[in-house]
Amino acid sequence: MSFNFDNQQKSLSGSASNLTLFELLQKIQEIPKLNISVKKGYSVGYENCEKQFKMDYAIIFNDFDNETWLVKPTSSIRTDRIYGNEFFAQNIKQVDKNVTKIFVVVPDSISEKELKNKNDYSNKIHRETYVSFLDDVVTFCELKDSVLNHASENLSQGISANILGNNAENSIVDLLTDKNNILLWNDYEKYSQTIKSSTYHWFSQILKVAGLSEQDTVLDIVATNKIPKLSNRSYPKTDVSFTIITEQGEITKNISVKNTSADTVTVHEGAVNDIILALNLDSSSSLANSLKEFQAYGSVKGLTENNEAAYNTLVDELNKYNKELVNFFMFGVNSPLVNNPIQVADIMLYTQNFEVISRDLYVDEYIEKYSSKGQLGTPFKWTYPSKKRGQKVQIKGFTNNKK
Repeated sequence: MSFNFDNQQKSLSGSASNLTLFELLQKIQEIPKLNISVKKGYSVGYENCEKQFKMDYAIIFNDFDNETWLVKPTSSIRTDRIYGNEFFAQNIKQVDKNVTKIFVVVPDSISEKELKNKNDYSNKIHRETYVSFLDDVVTFCELKDSVLNHASENLSQGISANILGNNAENSIVDLLTDKNNILLWNDYEKYSQTIKSSTYHWFSQILKVAGLSEQDTVLDIVATNKIPKLSNRSYPKTDVSFTIITEQGEITKNISVKNTSADTVTVHEGAVNDIILALNLDSSSSLANSLKEFQAYGSVKGLTENNEAAYNTLVDELNKYNKELVNFFMFGVNSPLVNNPIQVADIMLYTQNFEVISRDLYVDEYIEKYSSKGQLGTPFKWTYPSKKRGQKVQIKGFTNNKK
């Protein structure tokens, strides 16, 4: 009886995994401009033979000469099952030259034990001493990121950034409001066999950073990426705002989402007076005047060559405001352009090299890690926007991709 029950649970778990992956791939297929097709039930065989080599899904990149990735979902990593997938993958790549990658994928909501099994086999695949015909074992979320990044490679930088950025923000809203994630949070042991999620790992990490413990019961979560613009009509630091309703009350947090594979990104662009106001400087002080001089010349080199005294003032004085600078540039704290508290972020979330971290912890870690890599004694690169020398400054910050 126990044997039959276990098999039934495994069957339900596998079906749930397959359905969750199908829904995820459908969403990706619907993203404008990516031009991806998803087909369910891939099979192929040698000439004049049965189509005996199968995978559950084919992802066709129509703008890449029909390059095809194949996907096999599973809810658990078992050696005998993986070896069967290896056999199929070996023969598929012999027969179908459009197939460039084959993945085994697992839900993000798998147990710690299964996650270890997944990581162990992934590491084995990438070992130089091991021959594998699979390209990797990844989570649903990792697969999604790989597909989006590959599909957008031929798009212009602006269009690609817009698609990936909007998708990242929409995904955060969706995962926070996903009822399955809430059920898993409230009783993982009860629901983990029959409910699978492509985003539960992110969901749980966000809730923990927001201040919840695993003992807290979540009644509901409301989230939005419709954040009002700043006073100058530019976009605020907050990309997603959410409210968690628990039995004890409500918690509201605002997330800044960084969806980039770059080491540095622009984190601020505007008139230098915004910085002066954010730092609460006297507009006639030597530091404020030196910042104005930097804006006039537009670069550290230009300032050094034309006003060495102003350069020395920035090097000597600006580092004293590093905490304020990180809070302002990265989270919008004390920005003179903020007209609504929702515009100020208090959580940083990186999608490419996933990390979610509270503002206070982020500020301290960022200063410690990047102060020696920035300019003017700060953990930032200072320059000016194209064709805006003398009018605006541009600040570039480091991402967690930077080693």
